[in-house]
Amino acid sequence: MKNIKYLFLVLSMIFIFEVINPNQSEAACSITSDVVKKATTGADDSINEGCDSKPDLYEIVIYKLYLCTSIPTEPTTTSTVDLTPCSQVFNSDSGATASVTQGTNIVLDGTYTRPPNGTYTHGYAYMDNTFGITWSGELSASMTGMTGGTGVFCATKAGSGTHAKAASSHTNSSVCGSSPITAGKFVETLAQFGSPTDAFLSKGTALNINGTTADIFGYLVDSNEHRAANTGEVEKLEGLVTFADPVVVTADTTSITMEFNVGEGMHLSESAGNTLFIGSGPFQAIMTAN
Repeated sequence: MKNIKYLFLVLSMIFIFEVINPNQSEAACSITSDVVKKATTGADDSINEGCDSKPDLYEIVIYKLYLCTSIPTEPTTTSTVDLTPCSQVFNSDSGATASVTQGTNIVLDGTYTRPPNGTYTHGYAYMDNTFGITWSGELSASMTGMTGGTGVFCATKAGSGTHAKAASSHTNSSVCGSSPITAGKFVETLAQFGSPTDAFLSKGTALNINGTTADIFGYLVDSNEHRAANTGEVEKLEGLVTFADPVVVTADTTSITMEFNVGEGMHLSESAGNTLFIGSGPFQAIMTAN
């Protein structure tokens, strides 16, 4: 099958998401002439209420990908996922890094296996629970960077941090100033879903993505690939997707076409003191077998 690697890459992109704060708006940020809206009062499509926008670069690490003819049974705190209805299509024991920008095709380094002919309604992925985010841009009103600086120009700050409970959640992802800033890569480790003020959540859910009927479920797992019971147990991230349209592989399948949507791969929000928080956000791709 020609271009079969692209099929696996698109599957991997579908799984990438993080629910930063379910109590905030997850609307796309309002952007006019490349300037991101910072409202003087609350607005669902502005940084004030929390919104999602496009990063310049997004990085993830992928270990295994599966196509499934029916929904697998999700992992619990005492059991692993049941992949009986699934066929493994990609493997990388050490993890393959995908660096994604809008409209680009990337091939993961690893071992690929052509799936049997069939109709696949679901996909499953094993990933690292870290996300690399690189972004710089202009805001419609001045903000303060988490690591310093004040102005309408802000960017990700080179470094790393953990999204977890309030006492340990990162406070070093942004920098701002009065002139354009060269972005650094901030690597965020996901140790719980939801806001840092929420109770620990090992499962994240995103339903009817962009009105497509596609659903995504994320599971933070421990070293045994069981659902983690607390932040300290989190080792990796697993993802389950229900496809909006089944992926049909036949003997006549010759190519895979794909379209990336990275328009909401980064979350921007206002934290205490008009400070800009930057974290990872929803990331989607669409695949068609031809």
